[in-house]
Amino acid sequence: MPLSHLVVDGATVVSLVEGKTKGVSRPAGVFDAAGNAVPLAQCSRDGRQRVTTPPPAPPPAATRHLSGTWLFGGMLYAHFGHFLCESTARLWGFDLPEKIDGVIFHPKPTDGKTRRLTGPTQPWLACAGVRVPVEAPVDTVTVDRLVIPEQGFGTGPMIAGRPEYHAYMRRAFGSDIAAEGPERLYISRTRLFSKRGRILAEDRIEAALAAEGYEVFHPQDHDIAVQIARYKAARTVISTDCSALHLAAFFARAGDSVAIIARRPGPTIHEFTTQYRAFAGIDPLVIDHLTGLYATETARLAQMSEIYATLDFPATGAALAAAGYITDPARWTAPPEADLAAERARLSERLDAPLRPVPLP
Repeated sequence: MPLSHLVVDGATVVSLVEGKTKGVSRPAGVFDAAGNAVPLAQCSRDGRQRVTTPPPAPPPAATRHLSGTWLFGGMLYAHFGHFLCESTARLWGFDLPEKIDGVIFHPKPTDGKTRRLTGPTQPWLACAGVRVPVEAPVDTVTVDRLVIPEQGFGTGPMIAGRPEYHAYMRRAFGSDIAAEGPERLYISRTRLFSKRGRILAEDRIEAALAAEGYEVFHPQDHDIAVQIARYKAARTVISTDCSALHLAAFFARAGDSVAIIARRPGPTIHEFTTQYRAFAGIDPLVIDHLTGLYATETARLAQMSEIYATLDFPATGAALAAAGYITDPARWTAPPEADLAAERARLSERLDAPLRPVPLP
């Protein structure tokens, strides 16, 4: 079934109101000229988990008015993974017949002090084909005409994306960025700040793959244009499961090779395999040889994003060699336990809390 959309004349956009939050969700939404909430404007993470709930009616009095025809973009995140999966999900509306004068989002996060979310999202939006003014107001605004496209991408059951979304992103995303970089890429997490989970002794993976001709790539050290250029150039990508893989999937092509080394248990890794199948017809190699897990007592373990894992290095090397990603699995030796203990101690000091063993599911 094709994605739907609405054009609402005299719309009111309510991005920040007093109301009870529940989990990741907060009251925010769009009202039509008669004061009725517009369900299509409710934002979702995965088609089930709502990040906005209908705000109380009637809407608050507007403090500003936007002239012209604006596209409703949903929630604008400063977190790159959420931006990519959720903030781009309605941009396919640019392919509708309406002439769009600007895009309006709900801001996330918001401190209630700024009228629009600026900073890192501006170049991200530009790479996603947004060439019109962008608003992310914390006040209530009215709009002459508001185009509300259905959400075409997300996480979980929405990770495959819808055809209209694919068509827009293939045409617009990074269209003016040329491929630049090597054909073999390893996406590393070793330079992320300590709270981000990772595989312990990941520097050994870096060294083993660098010896095989892979560039060790740290996406957070580069702007989005450089990241896109690298992913356009790469034909073989190895990575642990991480948000960077979501971006790389947009530029993968049939015939490319992608290997994903699990850094945490759970279903998250299957979102990446689903996305690569849907976006490029690629079946990624999944390597799951975790031997232990560690976390602080206060870590949020729902998605295990703050998990530190130990890996069976010889088994991982053997799997990569068997699939043709490397030629010398002998480099994949187990790290000494003393090195792992020292790394856990360093992380515990940076996290200001001891890392403790967590049972493997």
